[in-house]
Amino acid sequence: MRIAAAGYFGDCRLWVAAQSINDAFYVLSRYVDAAQVQQAIGKSFQIVAPVSLTLADYEHAVRLNWPDMEDCLVAIAAEKVRADYLITRDATGLARSMVPAIAPDQWLAIMRDRGVEYDEVLLRETS
Repeated sequence: MRIAAAGYFGDCRLWVAAQSINDAFYVLSRYVDAAQVQQAIGKSFQIVAPVSLTLADYEHAVRLNWPDMEDCLVAIAAEKVRADYLITRDATGLARSMVPAIAPDQWLAIMRDRGVEYDEVLLRETS
């Protein structure tokens, strides 16, 4: 939530590999109505931009031969946008990435060292 707030306020630019949106929809729609998931994904585009991957990106991922192709594609997406960091809860899975993979708390600590700190705020829609 705090990283989303940073993106919302323009303190950073947030991206997601486009195929990860499909993955999120698939998992979340098992637990929440598909229409609600689609609506939430649509709203997320206000702060998170999808990174499209091309055939050349997929071919590159195949040549890299990572144990987890999804992680490899996420790393390639981060490289495409020249991200400073790849924020993930699975930094070990992305250890081969050219973009440094760090945990969310590490990124928040970097921002805190720069004098910017985020508190969690509960967000809800008003009717």
